[in-house]
Amino acid sequence: MRGLVIYSILLVVIVSISFAAENINNGNVKPKGQSKELTFSTFTSAVCENKGELVHCKDEFFVNCNGSISKATDVAECNGMKVDVPKALGFATFGNDWKDPRV
Repeated sequence: MRGLVIYSILLVVIVSISFAAENINNGNVKPKGQSKELTFSTFTSAVCENKGELVHCKDEFFVNCNGSISKATDVAECNGMKVDVPKALGFATFGNDWKDPRV
């Protein structure tokens, strides 16, 4: 009988710990000093410029840190997260009469 009681108490403790860990992993319990939610995303975008009779476009890497969008090369960190800048490899050259379809 005593073994059954000890086993039941041990089971309740394990279940309680697993529920607490699940709440922490789901973000229901925030670490101390972290009251704001972080908005962070990355994306590439074509940046174009006229060079004589041609339009040169290249991909550049951008970071959205809490609603502030900047070139990734201009941002070292976002709320304590270090930003490593990958190299964007896309490029294109168009004739001067080319119209950007994004506009």
